[in-house]
Amino acid sequence: MYYNEYCINLLRRLVSIPSESQNEENIADFLCSWLEDMGMQVKLQHISGKSYNVIATARGKRKGKKLLLGGHIDTVTPNDRWKSDPYCLKEEGNFLYGLGACDMKGGIAAQITVLKKLFDSNLDFSGEIEFIGLADEERHSIGAHAYVNGKKAEDSADFAILAEPHYDNIVIGSTGKALLKLEIKGVTGHAATPESGINAIDCMASLINALNNEYMPLYKNNKIGSLCILRVFSKYEGYSLSIPEECTSYLNKQLNSDENIDEFIKNIHYLYEKYVGKGELTITKEIPFYPSYKINTDTVYLNNLLNIIHKTNNIVPEFKINRSVSDGNLLFNELSIPTILYGPQGVNYHKENEYVLKDTMLSYVGILEQYIRSND
Repeated sequence: MYYNEYCINLLRRLVSIPSESQNEENIADFLCSWLEDMGMQVKLQHISGKSYNVIATARGKRKGKKLLLGGHIDTVTPNDRWKSDPYCLKEEGNFLYGLGACDMKGGIAAQITVLKKLFDSNLDFSGEIEFIGLADEERHSIGAHAYVNGKKAEDSADFAILAEPHYDNIVIGSTGKALLKLEIKGVTGHAATPESGINAIDCMASLINALNNEYMPLYKNNKIGSLCILRVFSKYEGYSLSIPEECTSYLNKQLNSDENIDEFIKNIHYLYEKYVGKGELTITKEIPFYPSYKINTDTVYLNNLLNIIHKTNNIVPEFKINRSVSDGNLLFNELSIPTILYGPQGVNYHKENEYVLKDTMLSYVGILEQYIRSND
């Protein structure tokens, strides 16, 4: 019962600290103090402005592999449709309501509770544990970028469990994501005679239509990741009968594991020449960019976890490829760390009235503790 209360009280503290993306300083300071008091060696990594990472380590009594735990410490910004204070944990039966309770402060609290149990048993486990609390995952993952840039692959972990809200399934990979800036340069002229120039907006409209015709059937048949035009704009400084000579759009492309962003860009140019054939198209890769990834599932690290979950919950979680990105994309691609997403289950993340299921959070503590102690 003590550790159950410890976990819920820690979640209550975490929820009470506003930590929207790029405003993680206070929660990072709190976690640093909490983990230091526990006995961990802690580093506060400043990224920019009010964004900070927390990096903490603990060594077991015996030599062994290195396990990476943690996840992101930022949240989205709450909307005005919450029925309760989003910064005050509200307990209703099995539901624990609060901003970030599910995504992913519940998982962070559960993993830290496991660390507390390990310290209370005089670190009776094998190997080393590194815990990371990363900033800005809900935005551009500047926290994960800073973490991987400060690491060497040979010093990185053997396996990583990020406590994202996946309990009945285990995420073993993810689509990638690329943000592309498409710029078209046309030729101005008098709009009363549109044939006298090249209308960049018309060119962009034709290109977007060609992209949708080419790729949406493939996406609907699960052949590729999705694409979506996020914004289209042109210079307009008040009424003027001038043919628009510039048009810009931003395109988001989700990338399956077999897709290459450079090949996609090459094909955009091909479609432009085929269906537009005038004006000049420039394409730039913008931030954020995440390569896709998928881990090898036939490993002792993952099989041990599956066996413990099966014994505890009498289920075998299905493997899942996430359709959205996470910091796991960067940990795998930059540091070659096999990374899974597995944490307490919740509902309404990125929405009002977000909650984590208390029973999954407390069960997760037991599963993760068994897993760490079994890795001798």
